[in-house]
Amino acid sequence: MSVEAKARGPELTSVQRILERTIHVIETAGEAAIRTNPIAFECGVTPPILYRAYGSREGLIIAAQAERYRRSTEDATTYLFRYIAEANSRDQLRENIATSLDFIFSDHRAANRRLRAEVIGSSMSRPELREHIIRIDNEYAAAVALRYQPAIENGWLPPERDYAVIALWAQGIINARVMVDTGADAQTLKAWDDMSKHAILSTIFD
Repeated sequence: MSVEAKARGPELTSVQRILERTIHVIETAGEAAIRTNPIAFECGVTPPILYRAYGSREGLIIAAQAERYRRSTEDATTYLFRYIAEANSRDQLRENIATSLDFIFSDHRAANRRLRAEVIGSSMSRPELREHIIRIDNEYAAAVALRYQPAIENGWLPPERDYAVIALWAQGIINARVMVDTGADAQTLKAWDDMSKHAILSTIFD
């Protein structure tokens, strides 16, 4: 069952409170600190309401991790989509995407990259969570491809490319940035960013 489906029903407010509290516990103390009964009581509901919504402690963790991943994707796409929409020429579109990549690779997004790595790591032993991540990634890629459609119609982008696949590939590069966030010197970080930007922009435009 999807996270969204689990959040519907007469207990919508209670279910959302449970999810938010679970996310908070994960982000402050980790998955091991999740205790269903205390979370239910802290949210002003009885444990049966929690179990009716999420099925089990494991189901609750999966829902919370999937929501964390979804929000991290939404944050970045809102920024990217605004820059795509504001472009009035091919050159401006390229410059705007480069600017969005500068932001996505920046130190300001380091916590977001760690979050995504944590959720992906958590999904390795959880097939249901992996399914959520795949769905979120595919929805993101389809949305990116849709946003590029006006640029294709204007002749700014090659029409034969699969921009959904490109978006998934670029997201893989962005996710991998977490591997150099800790320990790499400034020169290495800049070189990584420059090479990654060049690869992504060349694949989209050239």
